[in-house]
Amino acid sequence: MIFAMLFLQNPFVAQAAITPTVKCTKLGQTIIWRNRKYTCIRSGKKLLWDKGVEIPTLKKTVSTPTTQASIYTPPPIEFLICASNDLKLNKPISFQNPSLNEPSRGYIVVRREREIVAFSNRCTHEGGEVEVSKGELICFRHLSYFDAGNGHVLSGPATRELQSYRTSEHDSKVFVIDTP
Repeated sequence: MIFAMLFLQNPFVAQAAITPTVKCTKLGQTIIWRNRKYTCIRSGKKLLWDKGVEIPTLKKTVSTPTTQASIYTPPPIEFLICASNDLKLNKPISFQNPSLNEPSRGYIVVRREREIVAFSNRCTHEGGEVEVSKGELICFRHLSYFDAGNGHVLSGPATRELQSYRTSEHDSKVFVIDTP
């Protein structure tokens, strides 16, 4: 008992790290450590990890007719689209992201006066690829046209607007935020 008390009071006894032990090297970088998602932030001239956000875990539930099982939703992924100066006002660009678990996800990104918007490049009619042609968004499969500023249908057969995604711009780079 005395040994345990002396051992715990010793200042040289190693304690478990409360922040990630990996060095933060790039602003906006994220890692998962001990069931928390940490993001690299700037503090003065230093880069360091924020306090982290706990990642919810899938909880087992007993199936009964009146209860639903918990569903785990993974955190969003932020990935680089282009350099900020590559995105011109009202000139949409198309981008493919092959890094997600699907074969490939495509996006259309447009800089508007006050914001940057991103849309899926999948037509809401039958899933054809929406392309950028002379500043217009067109699904050539059945000739659906979409507004490049807000993704709304201009002419069908599509009847629903394109799925939109959040964007962010920092360090002179444009990012799309998506959920896998």
